[in-house]
Amino acid sequence: MIPRALSGYVLLSLAALASGAAPHTTQPQRSISGIRNSNQLVTAQDGLIALTATQNAPGILVLDYGVETEGIPSFEVVSTVGDTSVFEVTYSETKAALSRYMGDGPLPLAAAMDTYRVNQYNISAPGQIVNRLVQGGFRYQKLNLSSVGGLVLRNLGVTPTVHRTPLTDLPGSFRTSNSALNDIWTDGARTIQLSEIPKNSVPDFWQVSSEGILVDSQAPQAAVGLVAASSTTYNLDFKVKALKGGFAFIVQSDTLNSGIYISVDISDGSIAAYLGGTAEDTLLEKKALAAGVIDKLDVWYQVHVQVAVTDIKVSIDGNTALELTQTSRFFGSYGLGASFDHRAVFRELKVTDAAGATTYEHSLTDETCFNDFLVGTNPLDTSVDATRRDRIAYTGDLDIAGTAALASTHGLEFILGTLELFGSLQATPGFFIPAAKIQQGPAAPMDFNITGLIGYSWNLLTAVAQTYTHTGDVDFAKTWAPKVQRMLDWSHSQLQPSGLFNLSDASFGGDWNYYDPVQSGAVTKFNVLYAYALQETAQLLTDGGIDTAVYQDRLTALRTAIDTQLWSEDLGAYVMSEVNRDGFAQDANAIAILAGVNIDPTHSSERILATLSEQLSTPRGPLAFSTGTITTYGFQRYISPYASGYHLRAALATGNSAAAQELLDTLWAPMADKNNANYTGCFWETLDADGAPAFGFRTSLAHGWAAGPTAELSRFMLGASATRPGWTSWAVAPQTLGERWARGRVPTPAGPLRVEWAFCGVSGLLSMTVQGPEGTKGTVKLPSPLLVGLSESRILVDGVMMEGTSFEVHGGTAVHIVQSHAQRREN
Repeated sequence: MIPRALSGYVLLSLAALASGAAPHTTQPQRSISGIRNSNQLVTAQDGLIALTATQNAPGILVLDYGVETEGIPSFEVVSTVGDTSVFEVTYSETKAALSRYMGDGPLPLAAAMDTYRVNQYNISAPGQIVNRLVQGGFRYQKLNLSSVGGLVLRNLGVTPTVHRTPLTDLPGSFRTSNSALNDIWTDGARTIQLSEIPKNSVPDFWQVSSEGILVDSQAPQAAVGLVAASSTTYNLDFKVKALKGGFAFIVQSDTLNSGIYISVDISDGSIAAYLGGTAEDTLLEKKALAAGVIDKLDVWYQVHVQVAVTDIKVSIDGNTALELTQTSRFFGSYGLGASFDHRAVFRELKVTDAAGATTYEHSLTDETCFNDFLVGTNPLDTSVDATRRDRIAYTGDLDIAGTAALASTHGLEFILGTLELFGSLQATPGFFIPAAKIQQGPAAPMDFNITGLIGYSWNLLTAVAQTYTHTGDVDFAKTWAPKVQRMLDWSHSQLQPSGLFNLSDASFGGDWNYYDPVQSGAVTKFNVLYAYALQETAQLLTDGGIDTAVYQDRLTALRTAIDTQLWSEDLGAYVMSEVNRDGFAQDANAIAILAGVNIDPTHSSERILATLSEQLSTPRGPLAFSTGTITTYGFQRYISPYASGYHLRAALATGNSAAAQELLDTLWAPMADKNNANYTGCFWETLDADGAPAFGFRTSLAHGWAAGPTAELSRFMLGASATRPGWTSWAVAPQTLGERWARGRVPTPAGPLRVEWAFCGVSGLLSMTVQGPEGTKGTVKLPSPLLVGLSESRILVDGVMMEGTSFEVHGGTAVHIVQSHAQRREN
């Protein structure tokens, strides 16, 4: 078993170690399998592009792609004049970040894209230029010719590595009389499309030959595995030949490649240490290299690094180059890299522990080392958090992003691939590792008992349940039922005598808001997530062959415990935790509604939603935490589209159109506004209280967990939902949200479910058409509310007058529902 104190640093290494046996497959550059329209270059400007730089001014052109895109950059050089040796292209999601030399980078977290957002080119003649690595999500490119000369380019753009099906041609669709809602649904669909990474689409991060691995302006990727991730004292030995600038390496690194980064710059004769993952991070120490230590390019040098908790000593060819004592990192892994505009070849890496025993050794002359550092291609179709940052899969995102995908791209293969990966990463007690880099395959079984972001394990269960509801795949249910059972049984084992789930180990805590204080004890969010998971997984467990009676009894008891002990009459909401009772969380209260926790009639959904509106609303969207939580416990005053996704789901699930409309209007509509300075055509990770990206240029502006409205508008405004797994039976029960019409299609395994309703002309009478897939049956309810009441009208279903507000129908043919004025009776 692993010491729990290390859990925050070794989780990704655990995942990678377990999957390390998966064979590496070399992926041909830019030969991407399974990508729709992959050969179609995406450009921002057609025709020729001319740049001229003088001694007084560089030649600069900013290109706007209009919306977020990604891919492998390329361009054709048509002609050159003068000196064209210094040409750079910078990438950014926002135009403002182009004012930084690095754009909105660097991005050292994973090897799923280029580290740097600036690409440099030394151009001497006409020809085709094609990058090797992916540039993650961006809207803007800045072209900068700074050497005195002229360039003429054409076909400058990117070849996408994700699906590029036009949004109007997706399996799912949604249109309504409100253009803002149309934009919201579409931007969510685009966000999801960009976060679905096809297998084998990520190029190998390293280039390998018989000489060694070539690293070119790339952040070190930390070695994976428990030994590497948890080591405090070790020795690192390798040979290196710098080809340009110098070389770099990292020690005491966490799994996101942040540690003590050491850069050797032969060009200026210096060695420097930074806290982070690149030379753009916090400088700890920089010094000149002693004469003769290392001063030549294209020459092999032997590097020896001694790491002893806080102390680091670097020797080159036996000469001391750096001795550093620091107090920021005390344990962690190691990796090899090159700072910006540096290029080097490494070979013969050996790592030994304090006793001199070898813990890792590789010649670095073939691809078999790629899995050890997660620098190969991606073996599974996966859904990641975002197209730019982090390009890592997270269990907690799937409950929101997965529903949005099923309603729009119908990217079932990405959901299933991600679930296959995480399903193999279940700890012995039953919880799951919350994150995994996509360069790894499914894991071999391991005996471990740590995790972090514990709430994400319950999020994963609800994502699994919704996937089963959609597919109806009984084999899927049988595979997952034992895994779900283990997580639910562990959750039950953690109940305190009061009946509440108690998180005794704070290292398991944390949540999507990683920047806020960690919670432990009887936390409302964790308790309602547990209840929601019990509720949502019942059908999957039953169909997977597990008797659910005990789990239903546990759900009943848990609901009662939460409702009686975590409710605050003064707040009109469920408190943060049993101990922290001065404030509340937006998502915890929304999930409480969804999980049916509010049993007491005085704790009504309407009252809770009113509290959220009154206490959290701002002109830019709702705060994720109440003022009491922010002021008393130090939580950030941020707005979360992720937490608001549950808020929106709860509002619509209870028919509270006013609360839903407020969320859509204040939070998502401004992000979808093309005039917003930060518009990307996608939804953002987190916002500050002014409605701007919360973390500045570091904020992800195309984040899958923010796409909740795409699912909820299809689910509630079109009204389509599965009432049996696999959509063998379904319901259509639209909520109008005050609109005049809506139409769209919802993907199902058997084909699309089409819905169209409208209130016609001046009369406001309903016209509605529903067509389900062949071989299915459904229940159609009239939209709510009707503009003309049933007391003043009559309803005809396929020309036959019917009583009531709901009707049983069969799929395969369109069913037409028409409302007409009631005939007046003659006296």
